[in-house]
Amino acid sequence: MANIPLNLFRNITTTLGVFVPNTVLYTAPVSRATIVLNAQAANTTANFQTVTLAISSKTNGTQAYLLSGFTMPPNDTANLILGKIVLIEGDKLLGWASSNNSIDLFISILETINTETI
Repeated sequence: MANIPLNLFRNITTTLGVFVPNTVLYTAPVSRATIVLNAQAANTTANFQTVTLAISSKTNGTQAYLLSGFTMPPNDTANLILGKIVLIEGDKLLGWASSNNSIDLFISILETINTETI
């Protein structure tokens, strides 16, 4: 049997764009549960921008908003989620902004072995 790490910490960095259906920032991998620890955003423009984050569930096919149309002042930062979010295999984290190249996003996650799927 291959040596599989129990826990993997990862960082995701991206620049958000205008909403396009199925704009996927992250997909929880096979046989792992993912805990979203932090999502920090920076408005890099001189204008107000809005940010939206959502979860798309593989289990029941629904989409739930974590944050919808959150307004960020010019040249400001915000922590977009206050608690931890758990994603299971196949769940997707989606995100978009009100204009292209306006929001830099940094997400910290912890992937751990999901014993229910092994």
